[in-house]
Amino acid sequence: MEDNNSKNFTFDFEALERCPLCQGAVLIPNGKVRWYDIDFWYVICPECGLKFMNPRPTRESYKEFYKNLFWEQKIKNTGFHQEGQMWQTKRYKWDNKRVWDSENGRKNRMEKHREQRAKTIIPVVADAVSLNENSRILEVGCGFGVTLDEFFKKCKCHLYGIEPSDEAQKTIKEFENIEILGRYAEDLEEISKKELKFDAIIFSHTLENLIHPFNVIKFATDSLKKNGVIYIQTPNLLTFDQMNPYHPYIFSKQSLGLLVKKAGLEYKVISEAIDKMLAAICFKSNGKS
Repeated sequence: MEDNNSKNFTFDFEALERCPLCQGAVLIPNGKVRWYDIDFWYVICPECGLKFMNPRPTRESYKEFYKNLFWEQKIKNTGFHQEGQMWQTKRYKWDNKRVWDSENGRKNRMEKHREQRAKTIIPVVADAVSLNENSRILEVGCGFGVTLDEFFKKCKCHLYGIEPSDEAQKTIKEFENIEILGRYAEDLEEISKKELKFDAIIFSHTLENLIHPFNVIKFATDSLKKNGVIYIQTPNLLTFDQMNPYHPYIFSKQSLGLLVKKAGLEYKVISEAIDKMLAAICFKSNGKS
């Protein structure tokens, strides 16, 4: 379903000749979805197992979409949705086919993030790195700031967010304890050059949305304190083949492992093979897990 704000939006596309992760030249067609009367095609690289959209929307197209449309659609429940992409799927109480009014939809999404994301992420990060009132946590693609707010309740630490959506930023600013450092994940390049370093950087439902996740993870690595960690949560290709106009990439355990290793990180997968989300905690080679 489309809303009035979406009628004038269109994606521009670019084609890739090689796998962006391993530079493999053999790309095998592996499915498509259709949205806005556009086919979004996927290929898979047999060398590293990365599945990615090809052709894909340009970064400028995605910047505009995430700034002005993504959360505006989500809180009305008018964004892209396709059933049958998850193994042993079930319908959650937050998912239905009704159109919501914006205010109730925002509350719905915030409740969902507090229940599904914060309760999953915080124990893992807290177990991997000591958190206290001097700790600094950055979430890239922090949505409405719910996970960061829950971190504050736990340890009163310093909280920072990167979020492209104007709609989401309005809600984040209602939390006085969250500082917005940038709009796009690529802003980490400049952030990494500053003295401000983080105990934990979180990518929850974010990495698959980026055009250049390989560069962004490297910038994030350079933004960590010596013993800092990166938490990643992304759809698991094995069980949650989430072909989606929002997702240029769908990672497997193997392709995600290669990505973080190329960024100079060690990692530990903390999800099970049959979980719909692939989750890992990453740390510098001279850091601590």
